[in-house]
Amino acid sequence: MKILMIDNYDSFTYNLVHYMESNPYGVEIMVKTPDLLHEVSAGPENIIGIIISPGPSHPADRQDVIDFVSRHWGLLPIFGICLGHQMLWHMTGGKVIRGERPVHGHTYDISHTGKFIFEDVGMPLTVTRYHSLVCAGESSEFEITAKSDDGVNMAIQHVKYPIYGVQYHPEAILSSDGRKQLFNFINIALEA
Repeated sequence: MKILMIDNYDSFTYNLVHYMESNPYGVEIMVKTPDLLHEVSAGPENIIGIIISPGPSHPADRQDVIDFVSRHWGLLPIFGICLGHQMLWHMTGGKVIRGERPVHGHTYDISHTGKFIFEDVGMPLTVTRYHSLVCAGESSEFEITAKSDDGVNMAIQHVKYPIYGVQYHPEAILSSDGRKQLFNFINIALEA
């Protein structure tokens, strides 16, 4: 059993991979950059979930990843982190815009639902943000499950499928319970 990590050419990707490789479930982490996604076949004997890593640029610039994720939408659990979070929002018609100011390496406390990705995770949760773009407005396909004290959408959950996104970096050293959130996703993928 494997989780596919889509590496959007980001320096944080292998921090996520190292956290996830220490999972207690024996799930392997397979890393592929967008140009190698054609090598991946999905199914119970192969991948059980997808993580979309952080990365540079606007999600609209990553049509290769959007096309791949679209083919697995509703079939596999998906977890988007930072750019991945924005990509999920963008894919359902949500607006991704430049925030009031860039936040790189800043910590914020957020409140969350305590469900799914956030099960058994501290409240408030301290998270580390590294982004210039934000998900704006509302979505008919996603519930916003966490916001920062400055009103930014920090986490989403699809209303029908096991698809989640977080704007912050759970793998950052200053983020609390990051490993737990990643393991929660693995557990969700195992149970799907």
